[in-house]
Amino acid sequence: MRWMLRAVITAVLLVAAAFAVTACGSSDDSSEGSSTSSSASATTGAKPGTKITLWHNSADPPALRQLYKDFEADTGIKLEAIANPSAGFEDTTLTRWASGSRPDVLEYHPTVTNLLALNPRANLRDLSGEAYIAKSGDLYRSAATVDGKTYGAVIGFPQVFGIFYNKDVFARAGIDTPPTNAAELIEACRTILARTPGVVPIAESGGSQWPVQVLPTLLMGDANPDNTWGQELRSNRAHLDDDGSPFTRAMETYKQLRDDGCFNRDAASATVENSVRGLVEGRVAMVALHSDMIAAMVAAAGGDAAKVDGSIGFFAVGGESPAATYIPSPIGSYYLPRTGDADREAAALEFIRYVTGRGYGRYIASARAFPVIEGTPEPEGVSALAREVKASYDRGPANIAYAADVPGVGGVMVLINKLLIGQVEPEQISEQTQKAVEQAAKAAKLEGW
Repeated sequence: MRWMLRAVITAVLLVAAAFAVTACGSSDDSSEGSSTSSSASATTGAKPGTKITLWHNSADPPALRQLYKDFEADTGIKLEAIANPSAGFEDTTLTRWASGSRPDVLEYHPTVTNLLALNPRANLRDLSGEAYIAKSGDLYRSAATVDGKTYGAVIGFPQVFGIFYNKDVFARAGIDTPPTNAAELIEACRTILARTPGVVPIAESGGSQWPVQVLPTLLMGDANPDNTWGQELRSNRAHLDDDGSPFTRAMETYKQLRDDGCFNRDAASATVENSVRGLVEGRVAMVALHSDMIAAMVAAAGGDAAKVDGSIGFFAVGGESPAATYIPSPIGSYYLPRTGDADREAAALEFIRYVTGRGYGRYIASARAFPVIEGTPEPEGVSALAREVKASYDRGPANIAYAADVPGVGGVMVLINKLLIGQVEPEQISEQTQKAVEQAAKAAKLEGW
């Protein structure tokens, strides 16, 4: 059912702006929410009846919208939820922000690059002492934290990036073990071409722009343990165009895959909708995407989740060795802007404590999402494919995407599209992207530049 697939993809095309992606989605910009009376937490001093505003992404799923309503019902605090359209989410949010307008709660990207755009030291409240941080493992080492201070609360499981594959195609091609590195991926492509005529080894979606960044990013994922390379890039101690850099090697592998005929002929114009449908239908062997796209795969299967679980698998891959690459998701990530209004600030803090505390378990169960806060049981009904993705993440190593903390990489998706059609070479992509990083880092006055 194409309308179903289109609707689901509209809701899930949200990739972290560290990839400089503008997600696609509903353009609904209306306010929503209801209010009822109850007693608020005495811990924050929040007063029932206080009204606060939330700027959120219009692609928030139903379970998250229900969490907002539960917060109102359980605290008596009125929440006016104002949607920023997910189509152009970053631009819309930052334009409103630059005008001086401030919500009491802001849903936005938790990556450092995006956090810096909000000037957190001047504009956001420090949440470093909140209980949820210590209960979230190492999450805040790389999310919502700058200079040792944590400004955000992340309740959503990270977007895990990897390669989804059609199990039947792999079986027909005689591939028993999924590839783990660049060389094995190239070999798998050649095997599929030779043994399963008519099947596209790897589907690309240049028409949707952002997906073409995923595969090269995976191929440099093992180069960024504990975000060390990303921090070196950010501080001007390493460069994308260094001799033999992981970035250039990834682009060279991508070019090799193109030259070998691994991509679909319409790779530069096809949409992610085309790629997902082809994967589910067995016309495509592999697609490099993120975990939030599982819902789109189910939609492409006509809503048959069991079919997807039975036919689609997932694996992590790196340049030399496998590594699960991830990005903290903007969906379910919140900040508290400074407003100067004591009552509203107390109510906003109550929101943070509610969504990371007494409301969290109910949300996780409703969303069928994996928890990031310790002590929260995993929900029932999670798909086998989602569990396979999480197992890959848990098995590790799980490395944050190189670009999470590096400014200026937004143009790389355009350059990769040009590589697909032979207009640029890998070295040119490295040089041009490095220049963009330098300009952005200097404009942001980052240390080392």
